[in-house]
Amino acid sequence: METRSAGTLTYTSWGLCTLVFWLLFGQFAIAMRERSAVPGATELLRQYHASDTLMSILIAALPAVISLFIAPIVSYRSDRYRSRRGRRIPFLLWQTPITALLMVGLGGSPWMGAHLDALLGAASPGLDACVLGLFALCWVLFETMAVMTLSIYVGLVNDVVPRALQGRFYSGVRVVSLGAGIVFNTWLFQLTEHHLMEIFVGIGILFGAGTTLMCLKVREGAYPGPQPHSAGARAGFVAGARSYVTECFSQPYYLCIFAALMCASIAPMPFTTFSQVYAGVLGISKAELGAMLAASFAISMVMAFVVGVAVDRFGALLVTTIVLALYFASSLFGYLLVDSGEHHFRVAYMCHVVISGGYYTAVASLPMRLFPRERFMQFNSAAFLMAQGAAALVSVIQGALLDYSGHNYKLTLLFGAFSALVSVLLLLKVRLGPRTRAAANLACT
Repeated sequence: METRSAGTLTYTSWGLCTLVFWLLFGQFAIAMRERSAVPGATELLRQYHASDTLMSILIAALPAVISLFIAPIVSYRSDRYRSRRGRRIPFLLWQTPITALLMVGLGGSPWMGAHLDALLGAASPGLDACVLGLFALCWVLFETMAVMTLSIYVGLVNDVVPRALQGRFYSGVRVVSLGAGIVFNTWLFQLTEHHLMEIFVGIGILFGAGTTLMCLKVREGAYPGPQPHSAGARAGFVAGARSYVTECFSQPYYLCIFAALMCASIAPMPFTTFSQVYAGVLGISKAELGAMLAASFAISMVMAFVVGVAVDRFGALLVTTIVLALYFASSLFGYLLVDSGEHHFRVAYMCHVVISGGYYTAVASLPMRLFPRERFMQFNSAAFLMAQGAAALVSVIQGALLDYSGHNYKLTLLFGAFSALVSVLLLLKVRLGPRTRAAANLACT
């Protein structure tokens, strides 16, 4: 009987199918939480008259800022944590019920805000302020837990899924995520205006039960003990931070990877953000734009399996480089031709959605193949740190540049083409250039 291994874990075909089922089961619960949180939060903020500034801070800026601080800490600690249940699952087990309760709190903030307003009486700042204040408190804590959950889940997959199958596994993750988006937008999004509390409570229960069940069904293997010089518990915060920075940012090989992933991650951002506005300028209705998005999602679900198989057969680095080259070509095509007619915008938009989706599938397992396995989350969080910092910077300057250019939304495509090209060149350097001796030794630890 054929077996597959991941670290000290060995799977039969049936055992591997069981592992994948429970990981994707948990991923569906996580994806439903992710797909519902921002639309639901946006609707609640709108109903209680939040300013555009507050909405922008809570929905866009806050998650990026939280990620900059939380992801490196939890990643560093998790890599060095050892317990009877492993080094990832204990983190997920204690985070999950807290996150579920906070999601219930998000949905219940109007009810709690109304009671707080009545309790304060004449001293109350008003119903809207009470609701928004309680919501903001729950949202900050919720986003903190959400960042930790996503980081730990990626680390768990790295530890328990055989490396030769990670490309196909992440194609399944992509399909499950798209499926969760379809479920929420088709049946639940329209109900958020009048049944937001019920939706948040229901999805909170789904997330809590689904993620906990995954943790109970998935087993981690044995890990070698952390190196004495980097054991976070004994080294203290300052020494741990110094170790983190030195190990992650002192090797040109890893810096090149970080920069490539950073450029790739920000390439689709501006066009994604302003595509709806751009479509309106060109006279394309929201209904037609939604139909194009649905069609693109359907194509992406099929393409996810193709990309996943290609990653396992030809390597994540090669496939990611090819997909980014395609994104460069399609974005450059859009920049040069989209003003010549609405048809070219439709082509550019669907290519953007499908190819960027292919990139997310291809790149998902790339860090697992390039970073040291035993310190994977530490290095992955360093890449995430650079990507989030760049995302925050791009978010701040993109609107100002478009205003200065007279709302020339074509520039979003040019930015995407340029960023994708830089990422392709850096990935080619990673692929063709030798690793330093220190990086090679670190990858073997």
